[in-house]
Amino acid sequence: MISNFKKASLAGLMVFSAIVSANNSYQAPLVKESLLLDIAIGDNILIVGERGHVLTGTTEQNLTQVIVPTKTTLTAVTLFAQNAWAVGHDASILHSSDAGQTWQLQLSMPELDRPFLDVFFMDENTGVAVGAYGLFYRTIDGGTTWQKELHASVLPQDDIDYLDSIKDEPEFYQDELSFILPHFNRLSYANGKLYMAGEAGLLAVSTDFGRSWKRFDIAYNGSFFDIQETKNGQLFAVGLRGNIFLANDDSKKWDKLQTCVTTSLNSIVLGNDKNIYITGNNGVLLSLDQTKVSVNEYHPANDEGCAIHISIKKLKNNLSDSILNGLVINDAMLAVTASGIKQIELK
Repeated sequence: MISNFKKASLAGLMVFSAIVSANNSYQAPLVKESLLLDIAIGDNILIVGERGHVLTGTTEQNLTQVIVPTKTTLTAVTLFAQNAWAVGHDASILHSSDAGQTWQLQLSMPELDRPFLDVFFMDENTGVAVGAYGLFYRTIDGGTTWQKELHASVLPQDDIDYLDSIKDEPEFYQDELSFILPHFNRLSYANGKLYMAGEAGLLAVSTDFGRSWKRFDIAYNGSFFDIQETKNGQLFAVGLRGNIFLANDDSKKWDKLQTCVTTSLNSIVLGNDKNIYITGNNGVLLSLDQTKVSVNEYHPANDEGCAIHISIKKLKNNLSDSILNGLVINDAMLAVTASGIKQIELK
Protein backbone atom coordinates (compact mmCIF):
# COMPACT_ATOMS: atom_id res chain seq x y z
CA MET A 1 0.00 0.00 0.00
CA ILE A 2 1.27 3.48 -0.91
CA SER A 3 1.18 5.99 1.94
CA ASN A 4 -0.68 9.29 1.59
CA PHE A 5 2.67 11.10 1.77
CA LYS A 6 4.09 9.01 -1.07
CA LYS A 7 0.89 9.52 -3.08
CA ALA A 8 1.16 13.28 -2.63
CA SER A 9 4.84 13.25 -3.55
CA LEU A 10 4.16 11.16 -6.65
CA ALA A 11 1.31 13.45 -7.69
CA GLY A 12 3.56 16.48 -7.23
CA LEU A 13 6.29 14.88 -9.31
CA MET A 14 3.80 14.07 -12.08
CA VAL A 15 2.56 17.68 -12.13
CA PHE A 16 6.15 18.99 -12.21
CA SER A 17 7.05 16.58 -15.03
CA ALA A 18 3.98 17.71 -17.00
CA ILE A 19 4.99 21.36 -16.59
CA VAL A 20 8.56 20.65 -17.72
CA SER A 21 7.28 18.62 -20.67
CA ALA A 22 4.86 21.39 -21.66
CA ASN A 23 7.76 23.82 -21.87
CA ASN A 24 9.96 21.54 -23.94
CA SER A 25 10.53 22.06 -27.65
CA TYR A 26 8.10 20.36 -30.02
CA GLN A 27 9.49 17.20 -31.61
CA ALA A 28 8.73 17.97 -35.25
CA PRO A 29 8.61 15.13 -37.82
CA LEU A 30 9.67 17.59 -40.54
CA VAL A 31 12.15 19.53 -38.42
CA LYS A 32 14.79 19.45 -41.18
CA GLU A 33 12.34 21.36 -43.39
CA SER A 34 11.41 23.97 -40.77
CA LEU A 35 12.69 27.55 -40.38
CA LEU A 36 16.31 27.19 -39.23
CA LEU A 37 18.32 30.28 -38.34
CA ASP A 38 21.89 29.46 -37.36
CA ILE A 39 24.55 26.77 -37.56
CA ALA A 40 27.86 26.14 -35.77
CA ILE A 41 30.44 23.38 -35.80
CA GLY A 42 32.85 21.87 -33.30
CA ASP A 43 33.10 18.13 -32.72
CA ASN A 44 29.42 18.13 -33.78
CA ILE A 45 27.26 20.29 -36.01
CA LEU A 46 24.64 22.32 -34.15
CA ILE A 47 21.61 23.94 -35.80
CA VAL A 48 18.87 26.04 -34.16
CA GLY A 49 15.58 27.49 -35.34
CA GLU A 50 11.90 28.09 -34.75
CA ARG A 51 9.90 26.65 -31.83
CA GLY A 52 13.03 25.70 -29.91
CA HIS A 53 14.31 23.37 -32.60
CA VAL A 54 17.88 22.14 -32.04
CA LEU A 55 19.54 19.56 -34.26
CA THR A 56 22.92 17.96 -33.72
CA GLY A 57 25.06 15.35 -35.47
CA THR A 58 28.44 14.76 -37.04
CA THR A 59 27.19 14.94 -40.63
CA GLU A 60 24.14 16.20 -42.50
CA GLN A 61 22.88 12.64 -42.80
CA ASN A 62 22.77 11.90 -39.06
CA LEU A 63 21.44 15.22 -37.78
CA THR A 64 18.72 14.57 -35.20
CA GLN A 65 16.52 16.80 -33.08
CA VAL A 66 17.17 16.99 -29.34
CA ILE A 67 14.86 18.16 -26.56
CA VAL A 68 15.38 21.65 -25.15
CA PRO A 69 13.41 23.37 -22.36
CA THR A 70 11.74 26.04 -24.51
CA LYS A 71 9.38 26.44 -27.44
CA THR A 72 10.61 29.93 -28.31
CA THR A 73 12.44 30.58 -31.57
CA LEU A 74 16.21 30.21 -31.24
CA THR A 75 18.17 32.66 -33.39
CA ALA A 76 21.85 31.86 -32.82
CA VAL A 77 24.20 29.21 -31.45
CA THR A 78 27.88 29.10 -30.52
CA LEU A 79 30.32 26.42 -29.34
CA PHE A 80 33.41 26.40 -27.16
CA ALA A 81 34.88 22.92 -26.70
CA GLN A 82 32.04 20.80 -25.24
CA ASN A 83 30.03 23.83 -24.15
CA ALA A 84 27.30 25.30 -26.35
CA TRP A 85 24.98 28.26 -25.92
CA ALA A 86 21.86 29.12 -27.89
CA VAL A 87 19.88 32.35 -27.68
CA GLY A 88 16.55 33.55 -28.96
CA HIS A 89 13.16 35.08 -28.31
CA ASP A 90 11.89 35.93 -24.82
CA ALA A 91 15.47 37.07 -24.17
CA SER A 92 16.32 33.40 -23.66
CA ILE A 93 19.75 31.81 -23.22
CA LEU A 94 20.28 28.04 -23.10
CA HIS A 95 23.42 26.08 -22.26
CA SER A 96 24.70 22.61 -23.04
CA SER A 97 27.77 21.06 -21.40
CA ASP A 98 27.82 18.02 -23.70
CA ALA A 99 28.13 19.63 -27.15
CA GLY A 100 24.40 20.02 -27.64
CA GLN A 101 22.96 16.70 -26.49
CA THR A 102 21.18 18.07 -23.39
CA TRP A 103 20.21 21.65 -22.56
CA GLN A 104 19.35 23.83 -19.57
CA LEU A 105 17.73 27.26 -19.53
CA GLN A 106 20.11 29.88 -18.10
CA LEU A 107 18.08 33.02 -18.69
CA SER A 108 14.57 33.91 -19.87
CA MET A 109 12.96 37.36 -19.71
CA PRO A 110 9.72 37.26 -21.73
CA GLU A 111 8.60 40.46 -20.03
CA LEU A 112 11.21 42.38 -22.05
CA ASP A 113 9.55 41.32 -25.32
CA ARG A 114 12.98 41.40 -27.01
CA PRO A 115 14.95 38.61 -28.69
CA PHE A 116 18.63 37.89 -28.38
CA LEU A 117 20.05 37.74 -31.91
CA ASP A 118 23.59 36.47 -31.35
CA VAL A 119 25.94 35.02 -28.75
CA PHE A 120 29.70 34.46 -28.57
CA PHE A 121 32.03 32.95 -25.97
CA MET A 122 35.75 33.72 -25.84
CA ASP A 123 36.34 30.80 -23.47
CA GLU A 124 34.20 28.47 -21.37
CA ASN A 125 33.42 31.26 -18.87
CA THR A 126 33.44 34.57 -20.74
CA GLY A 127 30.66 35.38 -23.15
CA VAL A 128 28.26 38.04 -24.40
CA ALA A 129 24.77 37.87 -25.85
CA VAL A 130 23.25 40.71 -27.87
CA GLY A 131 19.93 41.50 -29.45
CA ALA A 132 17.13 43.89 -30.28
CA TYR A 133 16.96 47.43 -28.91
CA GLY A 134 20.49 47.38 -27.54
CA LEU A 135 20.08 44.14 -25.59
CA PHE A 136 23.56 43.28 -24.25
CA TYR A 137 24.32 40.78 -21.47
CA ARG A 138 27.66 39.47 -20.21
CA THR A 139 28.73 36.44 -18.20
CA ILE A 140 32.08 35.61 -16.61
CA ASP A 141 30.97 32.32 -15.04
CA GLY A 142 29.81 30.30 -18.03
CA GLY A 143 26.30 31.67 -17.88
CA THR A 144 25.45 30.88 -14.27
CA THR A 145 24.81 34.61 -13.96
CA TRP A 146 24.28 37.25 -16.66
CA GLN A 147 24.69 41.01 -16.22
CA LYS A 148 23.04 43.69 -18.33
CA GLU A 149 25.22 46.38 -19.94
CA LEU A 150 24.40 49.55 -21.89
CA HIS A 151 26.97 50.77 -24.42
CA ALA A 152 26.69 54.39 -25.53
CA SER A 153 30.02 54.17 -27.38
CA VAL A 154 28.41 52.28 -30.28
CA LEU A 155 26.21 55.30 -31.09
CA PRO A 156 26.84 58.08 -33.64
CA GLN A 157 28.63 61.11 -32.22
CA ASP A 158 25.49 63.29 -32.25
CA ASP A 159 23.72 60.82 -29.97
CA ILE A 160 26.75 60.58 -27.69
CA ASP A 161 26.89 64.37 -27.41
CA TYR A 162 23.20 64.47 -26.49
CA LEU A 163 23.63 61.81 -23.82
CA ASP A 164 26.64 63.66 -22.40
CA SER A 165 24.43 66.72 -22.00
CA ILE A 166 22.04 64.84 -19.67
CA LYS A 167 24.56 62.86 -17.61
CA ASP A 168 23.71 64.93 -14.54
CA GLU A 169 20.31 63.21 -14.52
CA PRO A 170 21.29 59.53 -14.17
CA GLU A 171 17.79 58.03 -14.31
CA PHE A 172 16.82 60.09 -17.36
CA TYR A 173 20.18 59.28 -18.96
CA GLN A 174 19.62 55.53 -18.56
CA ASP A 175 16.09 55.76 -19.97
CA GLU A 176 17.23 57.76 -23.00
CA LEU A 177 20.20 55.47 -23.66
CA SER A 178 17.94 52.40 -23.54
CA PHE A 179 15.57 54.11 -25.98
CA ILE A 180 18.26 55.26 -28.45
CA LEU A 181 20.30 52.05 -28.72
CA PRO A 182 19.80 50.17 -32.03
CA HIS A 183 19.39 46.46 -32.68
CA PHE A 184 22.62 44.49 -32.28
CA ASN A 185 22.44 41.84 -35.02
CA ARG A 186 25.72 39.93 -35.16
CA LEU A 187 28.99 39.34 -33.31
CA SER A 188 32.26 37.97 -34.65
CA TYR A 189 35.73 37.55 -33.17
CA ALA A 190 39.20 37.53 -34.74
CA ASN A 191 42.73 38.34 -33.58
CA GLY A 192 41.66 39.62 -30.18
CA LYS A 193 38.95 41.88 -31.62
CA LEU A 194 35.21 41.56 -31.07
CA TYR A 195 33.15 42.99 -33.93
CA MET A 196 29.48 43.93 -33.91
CA ALA A 197 27.06 44.71 -36.74
CA GLY A 198 23.68 46.29 -36.22
CA GLU A 199 20.90 48.64 -37.15
CA ALA A 200 21.27 52.17 -38.54
CA GLY A 201 24.75 51.75 -40.02
CA LEU A 202 26.27 50.23 -36.89
CA LEU A 203 29.67 48.61 -37.31
CA ALA A 204 31.92 48.60 -34.25
CA VAL A 205 35.02 46.94 -32.82
CA SER A 206 36.20 46.23 -29.28
CA THR A 207 39.66 45.23 -28.10
CA ASP A 208 38.50 44.44 -24.54
CA PHE A 209 35.76 41.93 -25.37
CA GLY A 210 32.94 44.41 -25.55
CA ARG A 211 33.53 46.50 -22.46
CA SER A 212 34.24 49.51 -24.68
CA TRP A 213 33.59 50.07 -28.37
CA LYS A 214 34.86 52.10 -31.30
CA ARG A 215 32.23 52.78 -33.95
CA PHE A 216 33.44 52.69 -37.56
CA ASP A 217 32.72 55.76 -39.67
CA ILE A 218 30.86 54.54 -42.75
CA ALA A 219 28.69 56.43 -45.22
CA TYR A 220 25.69 54.14 -44.93
CA ASN A 221 22.74 54.27 -42.53
CA GLY A 222 21.03 50.99 -43.34
CA SER A 223 21.17 47.88 -41.19
CA PHE A 224 24.14 45.53 -41.23
CA PHE A 225 23.60 41.83 -40.54
CA ASP A 226 27.16 40.54 -40.38
CA ILE A 227 30.77 41.68 -40.09
CA GLN A 228 33.74 39.34 -40.42
CA GLU A 229 37.51 39.62 -40.48
CA THR A 230 38.91 37.06 -42.91
CA LYS A 231 42.07 34.99 -42.54
CA ASN A 232 44.08 37.48 -44.59
CA GLY A 233 42.95 40.43 -42.44
CA GLN A 234 40.31 41.91 -44.73
CA LEU A 235 37.15 43.20 -43.06
CA PHE A 236 33.78 42.74 -44.75
CA ALA A 237 30.28 43.82 -43.75
CA VAL A 238 26.94 42.95 -45.38
CA GLY A 239 23.41 44.21 -44.95
CA LEU A 240 20.22 45.54 -46.49
CA ARG A 241 19.60 45.82 -50.24
CA GLY A 242 22.62 43.81 -51.32
CA ASN A 243 25.18 46.04 -49.67
CA ILE A 244 28.73 44.73 -49.22
CA PHE A 245 31.41 46.98 -47.75
CA LEU A 246 35.15 46.33 -47.49
CA ALA A 247 37.51 48.11 -45.08
CA ASN A 248 41.14 48.92 -45.69
CA ASP A 249 43.87 47.92 -43.22
CA ASP A 250 43.18 50.63 -40.62
CA SER A 251 39.37 50.42 -41.09
CA LYS A 252 39.14 54.18 -41.63
CA LYS A 253 37.88 53.84 -45.18
CA TRP A 254 35.06 51.55 -46.27
CA ASP A 255 34.46 50.86 -49.96
CA LYS A 256 31.22 49.53 -51.39
CA LEU A 257 31.38 46.54 -53.73
CA GLN A 258 28.69 46.52 -56.43
CA THR A 259 26.58 43.35 -56.21
CA CYS A 260 23.57 44.23 -58.41
CA VAL A 261 21.51 42.49 -55.71
CA THR A 262 18.60 44.32 -54.10
CA THR A 263 17.65 41.80 -51.41
CA SER A 264 19.12 41.65 -47.90
CA LEU A 265 22.41 39.84 -47.34
CA ASN A 266 22.33 37.87 -44.10
CA SER A 267 25.72 36.36 -43.32
CA ILE A 268 29.36 35.98 -44.35
CA VAL A 269 30.58 32.38 -44.48
CA LEU A 270 34.35 31.97 -44.45
CA GLY A 271 35.69 29.47 -46.95
CA ASN A 272 39.28 28.89 -47.99
CA ASP A 273 42.00 31.57 -47.97
CA LYS A 274 40.73 32.90 -51.29
CA ASN A 275 36.93 32.80 -51.26
CA ILE A 276 34.21 33.83 -48.86
CA TYR A 277 30.49 33.25 -49.37
CA ILE A 278 27.63 35.62 -48.65
CA THR A 279 24.09 34.37 -48.05
CA GLY A 280 20.93 36.35 -48.68
CA ASN A 281 17.18 36.35 -49.10
CA ASN A 282 15.42 34.89 -52.16
CA GLY A 283 18.04 32.14 -52.48
CA VAL A 284 20.89 34.58 -53.09
CA LEU A 285 24.35 33.10 -52.59
CA LEU A 286 27.43 35.07 -53.64
CA SER A 287 31.04 33.92 -53.95
CA LEU A 288 33.64 36.62 -53.35
CA ASP A 289 37.27 36.29 -54.45
CA GLN A 290 39.33 38.23 -51.90
CA THR A 291 42.29 38.53 -54.26
CA LYS A 292 40.24 40.69 -56.65
CA VAL A 293 38.48 43.14 -54.32
CA SER A 294 41.00 45.93 -54.93
CA VAL A 295 40.70 45.65 -58.72
CA ASN A 296 38.64 48.36 -60.40
CA GLU A 297 36.99 45.99 -62.86
CA TYR A 298 33.43 44.76 -63.41
CA HIS A 299 31.55 41.95 -65.14
CA PRO A 300 29.49 42.92 -68.23
CA ALA A 301 26.33 44.83 -67.31
CA ASN A 302 23.12 42.84 -66.86
CA ASP A 303 19.77 43.56 -68.53
CA GLU A 304 19.12 46.36 -66.04
CA GLY A 305 22.46 47.99 -66.85
CA CYS A 306 24.13 47.01 -63.59
CA ALA A 307 27.69 45.66 -63.62
CA ILE A 308 28.80 43.38 -60.76
CA HIS A 309 32.28 43.89 -59.32
CA ILE A 310 34.80 41.44 -60.74
CA SER A 311 35.41 39.86 -57.32
CA ILE A 312 31.77 38.74 -56.97
CA LYS A 313 29.99 35.82 -58.60
CA LYS A 314 26.35 34.90 -58.09
CA LEU A 315 26.10 31.14 -57.58
CA LYS A 316 23.18 29.31 -59.15
CA ASN A 317 20.88 27.18 -57.02
CA ASN A 318 17.24 26.11 -56.92
CA LEU A 319 16.35 28.01 -53.75
CA SER A 320 13.88 30.86 -53.46
CA ASP A 321 13.87 31.06 -49.65
CA SER A 322 16.13 33.07 -47.39
CA ILE A 323 19.55 31.53 -46.73
CA LEU A 324 20.38 32.56 -43.16
CA ASN A 325 23.81 31.03 -42.59
CA GLY A 326 25.99 28.08 -43.52
CA LEU A 327 29.16 26.04 -43.18
CA VAL A 328 31.62 25.29 -45.97
CA ILE A 329 32.36 21.56 -45.98
CA ASN A 330 34.60 20.38 -48.82
CA ASP A 331 33.16 21.88 -52.01
CA ALA A 332 29.65 22.50 -50.71
CA MET A 333 27.76 24.64 -48.23
CA LEU A 334 25.56 23.12 -45.56
CA ALA A 335 23.05 25.96 -45.29
CA VAL A 336 20.23 26.79 -42.90
CA THR A 337 17.28 28.42 -44.64
CA ALA A 338 13.67 29.43 -44.19
CA SER A 339 12.72 26.00 -45.54
CA GLY A 340 15.24 23.90 -43.64
CA ILE A 341 18.67 22.36 -44.25
CA LYS A 342 20.05 22.61 -47.77
CA GLN A 343 23.22 21.30 -49.42
CA ILE A 344 24.49 23.80 -52.02
CA GLU A 345 27.31 23.12 -54.45
CA LEU A 346 29.90 25.93 -54.49
CA LYS A 347 30.67 26.01 -58.20
